[in-house]
Amino acid sequence: MTRGAPAKYRDVDMLRGYAALAVALYHFLLAYVPPGRAPVAMDQAGLIAERPFLLAIVNGHFMVAIFFVLSSFVLTKGLVSGTPRSRALAAMAKRLPRLLPLTLIGTLLPFLLFAAGLLPTQEAAQVSGSEWLDRSGGIKYWAPWPEPGLTGAAKDALHLFASGVSQYNSALWTMKYELFGSLLALLGAMIIGARRRPVLDAVLITILAIAALEIHALCAICVTTVYVAKYLLDRPADIGAAPAAALIAAGLLLGSTFKSIPPSMITDDWMWTQVQRLDWIVHGIGATALLLGMRGLARLREADWWIGRQLGRLSFAIYVIHVPLQSAIGSQMMLALGHRPVPVIAAFFLSMTVIFMVAAGVARIDELWVARLNRLFAPRPRPAGQAAAASSTDAASLSAAGADAASTTALRRAGKAKRDTATSTPRPR
Repeated sequence: MTRGAPAKYRDVDMLRGYAALAVALYHFLLAYVPPGRAPVAMDQAGLIAERPFLLAIVNGHFMVAIFFVLSSFVLTKGLVSGTPRSRALAAMAKRLPRLLPLTLIGTLLPFLLFAAGLLPTQEAAQVSGSEWLDRSGGIKYWAPWPEPGLTGAAKDALHLFASGVSQYNSALWTMKYELFGSLLALLGAMIIGARRRPVLDAVLITILAIAALEIHALCAICVTTVYVAKYLLDRPADIGAAPAAALIAAGLLLGSTFKSIPPSMITDDWMWTQVQRLDWIVHGIGATALLLGMRGLARLREADWWIGRQLGRLSFAIYVIHVPLQSAIGSQMMLALGHRPVPVIAAFFLSMTVIFMVAAGVARIDELWVARLNRLFAPRPRPAGQAAAASSTDAASLSAAGADAASTTALRRAGKAKRDTATSTPRPR
């Protein structure tokens, strides 16, 4: 979900930006176009979140899997391509400070809207008929949740990295797994490095991915992406146009599955956990195939479009703020104008406009913070005195070596001249 792809990965930024927009659209559909209240045409087109199919381009679960694949790829590609492994330690140390500021904004914003009376999600849910809007669109202020407050919102931003649940912003549940998944991916990249040992690396990555699966399937997806980055994305031009197109199609097909295991097959909590894991793994495979296909097409891999750069720049900010802003604007409009097509469409465009405006400011804060972090964790140059001493020592060593070499050469020449003289002097008769 985080920004920062280098220029050669602009296609990654573009895809990440679209994924952020798709997640926002997915949540809007859940809140204001729920199953049973949606137009028949949208339902038939697969644009409504119903089992077992939801079109990949609006499937929020699939888009979250894309976030994790892209994040792992950008974080680890350099480490498996020759960057010193020690850089992984600095990257690990930066992960929590990197994610925390925008996560804090993501919890404070809904509290401020709630305190101002601008987040009537429960009342609006009765109008739209959305269980999601009632349960996850706003702040959870009922038992056993504590009373909402400014301090509580700040604490929530920290606690959710351990719990994976937010009282203030339902979209932030992924932050825990973004943190642990990226740490495990960096660890995997540091372990396998750049040396090419496909079988051994596969064993090591598999062991680490199984361990990561105990945290969440998204963390395992982050780990397996490291192997993909090293061996399948090292020369994307070699993939070829036809295989790349097939990979994109396969990825979108897998990304269109939506809770595809029938509920009747879920008999206990253990089975429920396995079903959830399977759903995420399917989406992770689809996201990986989509990335491979996009990188395999030169037109997409080398794309450097302005809209793609801007979407990539705003993607993290859009993700953390879209739920409270959509809920506030959409709920107010549903209560004022009713749940009809025109107010719903108007609410979508108005909320997205506000989201882009706020995201621009949040993204700027993020850029300043990331620049500061990069300076803080940058490799420290040696002090000038030590550098000068090292240079003097090196120069002295070079001079001594030069003198030794000159002396050796002179001795060799003298010996050769002596031998030549002895050879050319006539022997006495």
